[in-house]
Amino acid sequence: MNNYSHSHTDLPSRRERLFIAIRVPAHIQNSLRMSVEQVQGKLDFRKWTDYRDYHITLQFLGDTLVSDIGHLRKALRSATLGFQPFELQLSGWGTFGLEEAPKVLWKGVEGETDQLHLLQKRIVDTTSSLGFEAELRPYSPHITIARKFLGLNPGNEDKGIFGVLQGHFLGVNSWIVQDFVLYVTQPGQAPMYEVVDTFSFS
Repeated sequence: MNNYSHSHTDLPSRRERLFIAIRVPAHIQNSLRMSVEQVQGKLDFRKWTDYRDYHITLQFLGDTLVSDIGHLRKALRSATLGFQPFELQLSGWGTFGLEEAPKVLWKGVEGETDQLHLLQKRIVDTTSSLGFEAELRPYSPHITIARKFLGLNPGNEDKGIFGVLQGHFLGVNSWIVQDFVLYVTQPGQAPMYEVVDTFSFS
């Protein structure tokens, strides 16, 4: 399914901000949204991710020429060859940055993470031939929930962030990964990420 609405014929020199990710399926997005709503009233973050944008990043590509997207799609299709579906499930909460003032609040994933790491490495290797560079830090799969901690809401100050986050999981938490997507970022829109193309394992 390709619901990418921009015309590629008009401005091939235009750049778009792209990244490769595993979509979190709708039923997981919804159960995770219920969990997040339980903690939103207790934690103040500058920006909460729209639940429809929940994903696991595989590689950030950055500002990419529209004229290069065709080559990128071809390379990503080659990365799916022989790759088998695998199972992931949501795990605990985590943060990046200082524990008392984190930059990012995230939800972890577990399950067949060896396959997830293998897929991420395969994608990085595939895109490197097109000039895209891998991040230097080790790959750490996660779902970003919120950014830029501003404080604990009144009544929760003595609990600390992790005291508020414990044990609020509702609903289904595992799914089978059968594909990955190329996303374009649409700043100021909700949801902010639009699928350019989907790459199913073959």
